Parts: sequence; structure tokens; C-alpha cells
Amino acid sequence: MFTQGAFVIVLNENQQILLVKRKDVPLWDLPGGRVDPEETAEEAAVREVLEETGYSAALSAKIGVYQRPKFQDEQHVFAGHITGGQAIANGMETAGLKWFSPQRLPLFMVPNRKRQIKDFVNGALDTTITLKDRGMVAAIDLLKRRLGK
Repeated sequence: MFTQGAFVIVLNENQQILLVKRKDVPLWDLPGGRVDPEETAEEAAVREVLEETGYSAALSAKIGVYQRPKFQDEQHVFAGHITGGQAIANGMETAGLKWFSPQRLPLFMVPNRKRQIKDFVNGALDTTITLKDRGMVAAIDLLKRRLGK
């Protein structure tokens, strides 16, 4: 059975993307997380943006579903914008927030996020993509999943 995740590419008026610095691993990520039982991916995406950033968000499009068979994981990626709220500097899962130009993303990001952002910039809508995870961060992620952490 696949786990389900929901993530949002939140844009501001300058067409910058909001990223969160994770507390569990020192990487930048899109706001998002696991879809809870009895919750749609859209509901989870909006909830996760609020929990991780302090901002209320509205979704404007579904970029796609990114399947990671090696990890038994499926990630729903949406585009959205802020409708209210106030930024939190330090949350339960978030060590920081920052706006980035899509052309100047940070070096240390969660695997596949740059791909998802590139797809968004190139106009992808409601696509389904199977990802081939490689590299050290992907190996660490797989080990954590197998150990149940």
C-alpha cells in the first residue's frame, strides 16, 4: 500500500516559491506532508501549508502525482497562493521559511522537489510521473522508512 503525500508550490506576487527548512533533516522542502485517513490530497495540502508556514492557502491547480515505487509513496503536488495568515519563523516541523526564485533554488533540497518545481514552471498540469530515486539522500530516506522512523 502506498503512502500519500500532498505538497504545494506556493507563489507570491513576485513569482517566488515559498520553501520551508525542515527540522528533521537540514533540507529545504515544499510545504506539505502526509495525507491523513479520511482526508483528500487537496485538504491535506491546505492543512500542511497552514501547519508548516502559518499561512492559509488556496489551491489553483494540480501539477501532478509523483509516484516513488521504491518507497511505496505517492506525492500529489499542487500550485497555490496565500490567502491570509502570518508566517511562523519556527514551528513544530519547520526551522525556517524563505521565498526563492524558481531559477535560484537552494542547493540542499529534498529529492525530486527541483523536478516538481521545473514541471510547474514548464506548465505541467495533472500529470502522473514515476520517479527513479537515486543518490545518498534517497538512500537515507529509504533506510528511515524501513526502520520505521
